[in-house]
Amino acid sequence: MNQGILYKYSHDSESEEAQLGFPSHERDKIWKEHHDSPNAAHYRSDETYQRIAKRYFWIGMKKFITNYVKNCLDCARFKASNLKPAGLLQTPVRAQRFETMAIDLFGPLPESKDKKKVDLHCLRRCH
Repeated sequence: MNQGILYKYSHDSESEEAQLGFPSHERDKIWKEHHDSPNAAHYRSDETYQRIAKRYFWIGMKKFITNYVKNCLDCARFKASNLKPAGLLQTPVRAQRFETMAIDLFGPLPESKDKKKVDLHCLRRCH
């Protein structure tokens, strides 16, 4: 305790920084800041726990964070297993020949003996 604020020092932690003990009514702000905010990126429970545990501590924190992330609607909605596979790239069907033309422009390239620096490639699709 330092100036009325509770800190916890963890012997098995890599850093020697103290973790701030937080009252239950303030925890809402912490997990939302470390999981729900746009900067938090909705990490999985282990990553969210690691991020919070660097600075804060409360009893039952790991279990609470695991349950919170498990019940997060955004995480459930955008989880990779819930998304459809991308599928194969569809080639558009053209109505007539030479309808599509592709141009690649490379440069600047090293100067050749005849002082040319740019190489232009044109491709017309015949089908």
